[in-house]
Amino acid sequence: MPNPAPGRTTRPEEDEIEAENGAESRRPFVLEGAFFMKRDIRERLKAEVLLTDGAMGTLLVSRGAPAEGPRSPNSVAAPDLVREIHDDYVAAGAQVLSTNTWDANRAKLSRFDWADSLEKINRAAVRLARAAAEGEYVYVAGSVGPLGQLVKPYGPLTRLHVRELFTEQLRILLEEGVDLLSFETFSSTLEATEALRAARALSNGIPISASMTFLADGKTSFGEDATDALAALVAAGADVVGMNCTVGPQEAFEIFSRVAGSVAAPVSVRPNAGYPWVVSGRTVYPATPDYFRQSARDLLRAGAALVGGCCGTAPEHVAAMAREVAGKARAVPAPAPQARIAVTEGRAARPREAALETSALKRKLADPRTFVVTAEVEPPKGIDASAAVDGARTLKALGVDAINITDNPMARLRMSSIAVAHLIRTETGAETIFHVSPRDRNVLGIQSDLLGAAGLGIKALLVVGGDPLKIGDYPQAKPVGEIDTLGLLRIVKGLNMGTDLAGGAIGSATSFAIACAANPAARDLDAEISKLAAKIGAGATFAQTQPVYDIAALDRFYARAEARAIPVLIGLIPPKSLKQALYLANEVPGMVVPEEILTRMRRAAEKGPEFEEEEGLAIAVELARAVAERARGVHIMPMARYDTVKRILEALGAEAKRT
Repeated sequence: MPNPAPGRTTRPEEDEIEAENGAESRRPFVLEGAFFMKRDIRERLKAEVLLTDGAMGTLLVSRGAPAEGPRSPNSVAAPDLVREIHDDYVAAGAQVLSTNTWDANRAKLSRFDWADSLEKINRAAVRLARAAAEGEYVYVAGSVGPLGQLVKPYGPLTRLHVRELFTEQLRILLEEGVDLLSFETFSSTLEATEALRAARALSNGIPISASMTFLADGKTSFGEDATDALAALVAAGADVVGMNCTVGPQEAFEIFSRVAGSVAAPVSVRPNAGYPWVVSGRTVYPATPDYFRQSARDLLRAGAALVGGCCGTAPEHVAAMAREVAGKARAVPAPAPQARIAVTEGRAARPREAALETSALKRKLADPRTFVVTAEVEPPKGIDASAAVDGARTLKALGVDAINITDNPMARLRMSSIAVAHLIRTETGAETIFHVSPRDRNVLGIQSDLLGAAGLGIKALLVVGGDPLKIGDYPQAKPVGEIDTLGLLRIVKGLNMGTDLAGGAIGSATSFAIACAANPAARDLDAEISKLAAKIGAGATFAQTQPVYDIAALDRFYARAEARAIPVLIGLIPPKSLKQALYLANEVPGMVVPEEILTRMRRAAEKGPEFEEEEGLAIAVELARAVAERARGVHIMPMARYDTVKRILEALGAEAKRT
């Protein structure tokens, strides 16, 4: 194991005394006979932007570390691997290295029988980082993450217990002489402020960076606004505040833009490399190093002080960002924009329920001469589903065959998709397709919900895997996952045959049209086709796909017999702007947006926003026409822009196709 920085002139106890007296702002150390004074990071951040490293945990796993359990024990179990990662980040241009101690607290280590090694793990991790950061230009940040348990009234931990747990780890990091403390990935402001108070009780002088994780709407998973959360961190003693994890570069930039001008401290931004997805059993993050380079440039212009990466980022991402960050002066953040007031138009009177004795959707799916159109609405965040109902009414009037209702999309709390499907059906007469996932329900709850949907007269559903809980409102929630999507398809198939999972008769059989998900643009088409075949065997009677922008990929998909075995409705999101197109290309798992489409959107963006939207609609129309030549139908995800659905269907001459 590499030794700590050679020639240290102070003992750990002396460092702690210096910290209490505020004398550590220019900590001396000796390297190869030279005497250096490492400048306080707070002083540097007044005038310049600094580049942090990227992910540690996901990079450890990608380089062979165990995927299960905490990552910090690798500092004693695989020190060479941890040191190699630090060295690679330094070579890439990182000016701040985070120790491999994010999960090295007693609460997390106890779950995997590592608690007895807590002190050894933390000390080893700091020494590995300090050895890699030899010199006066790279800082070592003692990384501290949340405890993984909720604080009262939401969980079992008292505030006193929280402080005790953090104090134990923080004392070791300070004794080992970190240049700053870095609190990362906190979703609870209550927990984060208690951690900061524990740190300040040990040291008044140590620089502290504190970072929260926010959802795309700029709120914590507990519903606290980013501005308020970051202000609370400053009040609790943080010198630098910011955001890391959960969201990708674009959403992180949007949150930063809203809060930076209102926060009385330098702001750091360390996004994930997009949202994770699973390829051949491995978790993959889609954002490229060049995309991060562009993101770093935008953040610098907007006034970010610390820039780096979180989950899914690697030394290549840091090296790309270094080209934009190195030597750059820090800009002054613009004042935070005022919140916009949404204006809701008056709603038309709702028609009386239109009874549906049979399923027109199932008949159309069974007729190879017809072209089927479905479109998506999102369920509400609260109990008022009128916007979703009004959207469905508009779509039905345009001639859409069925309305899809998502199931807690992006792992964020929404009204039950079954409830919204029922409201839409009863108030508009439209056929509905509710989404259902095995992520949040055990087999008893799943079957109960399915029987309830059938009893309400809902005739179709889409089986999906569900987005990872860690990107949503409740990252601490435990996924159920008793069954996978194939198991769920088999359950629905059994109910359609009149039996439950245990083989018991349910009386009258359900009569669902069963949809599965597919991705024609998947990188590994063989694997995707194999999954589709398995889903068909498990009971899928039609499929709806991810948005497709690559017609060549669609042709390769339809060259396979399995793709023609059941009706497949091809997904379509009309791009509203270049920004959205780049987001889809770089941050959404499984999405492929060809460069020629991005080029078209860039050219339109140069002319103005109205040209962007019009070009995006023109692209959508072209894609829809190509889909109509190849597929049994199209599934439009308009994101509440229902006028785009009208334009697409008018261009298709959908009425003539669907007689």
